[in-house]
Amino acid sequence: MLSNRVCDTQMPKIPEDKIDEIRSAVNIVHYISQFINLKKTGVNYKGLCPFHTEKTPSFTVSPEKQIFHCFGCGKGGNLFTFMMDYEKISFLDAVVKAADFAGISLPRYEQDDEKTDFFQRLYLINETASRFFQDNLYKTAYKQWLKYFSDRQISEKTIKTFNLGYAPDSYDKLVKLLKSKQIDLKEAARLGLITEKEQSGEYIDKFRHRVIFPFQNVTGKYVGFGGRKLKEGQQPKYLNSPDSPVYKKGELLYGLHQAILSIREKGFVILVEGYFDLLRLYESKFRNVVASSGTALTPEQAKLIRRYTNEVYICYDGDIAGQKAAIRNAYIIEKQELNTSIINMPEGEDPDTFIIKQGSKAFEKLLQDRSIPVQFEIDHFLRTNPNPNFEQTEHFTQELLDNLSDLTNQVKIGLYLHQISERMQINESLLISQLNRIIKSKKRYKNQGEQTTDSSTISKKTFIKTGMYAAETAIVGLLMEMDPEIRHYINENVTYDIFENKPLLELYEYITHELEETGTIKIEKLMQVYADDELMKNILTEIAINQENHSMKYARDCIYQLKIWQLQKKSREISELIREESGSHDSVIHFSQELVEVRRQINNLEKERRNPSGE
Repeated sequence: MLSNRVCDTQMPKIPEDKIDEIRSAVNIVHYISQFINLKKTGVNYKGLCPFHTEKTPSFTVSPEKQIFHCFGCGKGGNLFTFMMDYEKISFLDAVVKAADFAGISLPRYEQDDEKTDFFQRLYLINETASRFFQDNLYKTAYKQWLKYFSDRQISEKTIKTFNLGYAPDSYDKLVKLLKSKQIDLKEAARLGLITEKEQSGEYIDKFRHRVIFPFQNVTGKYVGFGGRKLKEGQQPKYLNSPDSPVYKKGELLYGLHQAILSIREKGFVILVEGYFDLLRLYESKFRNVVASSGTALTPEQAKLIRRYTNEVYICYDGDIAGQKAAIRNAYIIEKQELNTSIINMPEGEDPDTFIIKQGSKAFEKLLQDRSIPVQFEIDHFLRTNPNPNFEQTEHFTQELLDNLSDLTNQVKIGLYLHQISERMQINESLLISQLNRIIKSKKRYKNQGEQTTDSSTISKKTFIKTGMYAAETAIVGLLMEMDPEIRHYINENVTYDIFENKPLLELYEYITHELEETGTIKIEKLMQVYADDELMKNILTEIAINQENHSMKYARDCIYQLKIWQLQKKSREISELIREESGSHDSVIHFSQELVEVRRQINNLEKERRNPSGE
């Protein structure tokens, strides 16, 4: 038997009969249910396979035989096999962990360092770093950073539950600790904990003067870290671990390890943007909460949620960017055949600030008043466009239908179409006809071998450079240059809504997110990310070819052109509304006041351009 051979070489102090006792004591269904949503089907249990992507459950667990098998990918085995493959742990650690799960005590054992599993070495390095960060909070020299959390009304119990910590303002404290424990510094650098100086070859701490949020996988292993800045001028605001063999940022949800049991108990998960939103909800007894740690939710993260529940409540910030991100991510989640609702957070609030001001009961009311994605999106559109003209309505409806065309649940599509018909006052049969045309068009592109998985593909294939395309490409190019002052200026002065061209907006979002995560961006990585997207590759090569070291004045001019374009466009739209509503005295007064305000903004922007601050 394989287990005999592995046991003899790796576990000399745990006899085979003890291993059999442990295997028999753990119900494989109970263990696997921690990670996968299993449902009883006859004598067995079924769920979605964690080892490959599937829509119909083919992963089968037999409580009688204490084995699992996936009829989709062919993977199978016993309890220890599952633990080793799913949790990326050695046979030895699987036995020890299963014994702990069953409440069986084991004698202490020794492990040959040379035979220690590669993943376990990396987990150990991360755990060592996490202990270091956690311990710092309770040292006299750093007690003010424990107070930092208490000032934000985070209790010590929650601090310890999420293993929060502090990275000192030092270049070598963690390096010295790792050296003292004889840890391979190259592997620590690979995990992004330390970095090597190019000239001297010496290692220095990467996380410095930041509060630390450790990332744990579903089994509780430390896989990475997020560090938030503590003083002005620090860049980036959030410094996160890079991808490594144990951490893929697009495949992990912050707080999931702590939330699994509550998600199963409540039957739904609350998805928030940031660490403090999650901590605030946890403090307020909403334990079924996870964070996407930014707006760039991935299909892989949605699939991860699907293991534990089919119901997702998105609770992002109440500003325009948060609402747009909620809508965008709702459709990413719905494509994975999950049910999604969006919580309408008041403008200017986020979950953290809202609960502090209004309390848990008020937040509970927001949960109850949540909206389905289409309803939320229409509300958002009508709020920002109280009296939309024909062109705005047509464009928005096309976007709605384009999103629906990627869904597979026909009942849900039917319900959504009914909502659109009622709210937008468009004949439902016309909507169905147009949706079918979009679906057929996408199928045609797919048959031609073109990429069509993204909801915005059709608009990309017929991409026409509109508005301030040149200025938008310039902004993206400036972000890719290495001037930190210009990058900071762009971050402070550019918002998503000033972009007219969707591909450029997508690039801007991806690059700003990458810079916030890693502090750097390279054209090679971008080309790899968009390797299958001909349009994006073309735009990237255009930007890269035109890239050169530009001045701050050039950055200011580009941003001015984008802002003035949007304001002038808004001025024209309001003027058109005044003409259309000329018969209504109240409407004319209302829109005239808006026009005055827009023109005031234009004048201020022109003055600012003539006399930029600091010059």
